[in-house]
Amino acid sequence: MNQADDLQTARCMQVLSVIGDLWTLAIVMTLQESGMRFNELRRAIPKVNAVTLTNRLRKLEDAGIVSRVEESRSKQSTVYDLTPFGHKLQPIVDAVRAVALDLERSGDAP
Repeated sequence: MNQADDLQTARCMQVLSVIGDLWTLAIVMTLQESGMRFNELRRAIPKVNAVTLTNRLRKLEDAGIVSRVEESRSKQSTVYDLTPFGHKLQPIVDAVRAVALDLERSGDAP
């Protein structure tokens, strides 16, 4: 493996380290259609607890995948949405979704 391959592998691992943990991919998948408020996200992903959702949203924001926009001075008007970089992850999300569907259909799901 040459240096360019090493760099590309490192970048791939960096992206996967952000979106690969529990709940993060679900958040990205949910935000693909449109931005949502915190409680809308909680309802859309019912098994995630508030602390975990908060932590994952911060991690995604720090990674430049999700933006947090306060529509007014009230915290309840904060909307989370994918950034342009976050939207670039759609092919990855679609591929994971397709594999999951194939596994479910075949009965080979782990």
